[in-house]
Amino acid sequence: MTTVKLAMLIPFLAMTACATTQQWNPSNSSRELAVARVSYEYQKFHEPTLSDAQAEQLAVNRCNTWGYSSAEMIPGELRDCSAMDGGSCELWKITREYQCKGEGGSFARSAAR
Repeated sequence: MTTVKLAMLIPFLAMTACATTQQWNPSNSSRELAVARVSYEYQKFHEPTLSDAQAEQLAVNRCNTWGYSSAEMIPGELRDCSAMDGGSCELWKITREYQCKGEGGSFARSAAR
């Protein structure tokens, strides 16, 4: 491989290494509070644009398993630093919370009594 080709290949590999596919994931939800949480992590300077619909669908699915019919997003997002390096955050965790709505599952009905 020539030096020119190698010089062109290195920046390309560096850019593709940062281009990871990220998505929302179920997080530490609370059945007792009927709150479904979804989250994702990203490295400093690499905040992705994720699907709001995917986040909501994950929350609805979690609420459905608990016997609720829907989920309503609680405004705002929780941002926590997952990894610090020299006083700078290197890895951020973003969490959204959704309130489960509709007919509550048997757990919710018994907890309300």
